[in-house]
Amino acid sequence: MLSHRALIKTHHMTSRRKIQLLTKSAKLTSCSVLLKTGKPPGVMIAEGDEEGVRSWVEGVKRLRYKDYRLLRLEAIEGKQLPIGPGSVLEINSMKELSAYLAECDLLNWWTEHMRFTSGGA
Repeated sequence: MLSHRALIKTHHMTSRRKIQLLTKSAKLTSCSVLLKTGKPPGVMIAEGDEEGVRSWVEGVKRLRYKDYRLLRLEAIEGKQLPIGPGSVLEINSMKELSAYLAECDLLNWWTEHMRFTSGGA
């Protein structure tokens, strides 16, 4: 069964109210969500079924984050985030995020779509 994944970048994520709303939305949409909060940049990765991910992304957009950018929305084979449906994992540094994504075998995907690398080759 196909799952979907979204990658969103914002200037930063420090508002506890907005983070609580993202967590509530993850539960309602049964999305597995990874958040990089604190100092810039803010990073969000969500996985779930197509309807859930699209709904979660629309909820993020309505929160009007500064410099909101939907960098990737794609269909994927299976899930890669080891986060339960409706759950959120919050990470506070880019170093921690990179290490976590490497463990999930998502680091190359993330660096390419965050435009840290040129892709290909």
